[in-house]
Amino acid sequence: MHLDYNDPIVWLNHRYECDVKARNASVEEKFLSFFKPHESVLHVTDAGAGTGTNVCYYFDKFKHQQEWTLIEQHDSLVQACRQRLRKFADKNGYYWDEQEDQAQLIANDKRALIRFVNGNVDNLEELINLEEADVLVANAFFDLISFDQFDAMVEKLAQNNVAFLSTLNYYETSFYPFMEEDHQVVRWYHMHMKRPQPFGIAMGADCCEEMLDLLTQHRLMIEQESSQWHLKRGSTTMQHYILHFMENALNELSLTKEERKLCQHWFNQRKQQLHDRTLEVIVDHNDIFATE
Repeated sequence: MHLDYNDPIVWLNHRYECDVKARNASVEEKFLSFFKPHESVLHVTDAGAGTGTNVCYYFDKFKHQQEWTLIEQHDSLVQACRQRLRKFADKNGYYWDEQEDQAQLIANDKRALIRFVNGNVDNLEELINLEEADVLVANAFFDLISFDQFDAMVEKLAQNNVAFLSTLNYYETSFYPFMEEDHQVVRWYHMHMKRPQPFGIAMGADCCEEMLDLLTQHRLMIEQESSQWHLKRGSTTMQHYILHFMENALNELSLTKEERKLCQHWFNQRKQQLHDRTLEVIVDHNDIFATE
């Protein structure tokens, strides 16, 4: 199988259906129910918007007129986001009007004004009007930022009474059939997530625990439940991606010769199981909704 592992857009497109199936229905219902009494335009900010999957997922679920601010720091993803939303509109027969820094998505009497913004959560106050914002959403994002970045962001949200929904927050990967090396290999993978980076140390696999601690410290009401990818036997594309990401990560660690030998044995076995369609992978996440 040939996959372009270096293209994040292709990866995000492949994972979309897994994310849709994994989103926790209970947390989603509480999120949507919270905004049912909302009578004015719903102002939604999407942090790390990627290719616009949250707009595609929630546009029809919201009964409101909507204003979306999509915050993304990578230009290539902003352009991919525009393209995906254009295709989403075409597929559903919605009206799509695109301008330089914003677009309109219209279905019958419901409209979403969509703003495309280059930036990240460190500059949240400069990118959106927090006094108007109703909710900040993010999908598979907060394991990539630091504890301090998240703390500063939540403080701003709490001060302005902005609700918070974060889906697909990573915390564990498991493999079947079981191998003795699993625990060690996954531990090294998690170590790589928390390697020093220019912005600090990402929360990585600790993001769920650290997010819940910080949200509690800011006295927010929290709903949280699991959201799981179950990549069954034969889910070869996603399994290829998981093994590739893990192998690349471990190659960047300063492991000993014996440790690298253990890794190579483990990856050889898992790749053979993938080829034989006997491999299953469970990726555990958490969905979190928090309000004042």
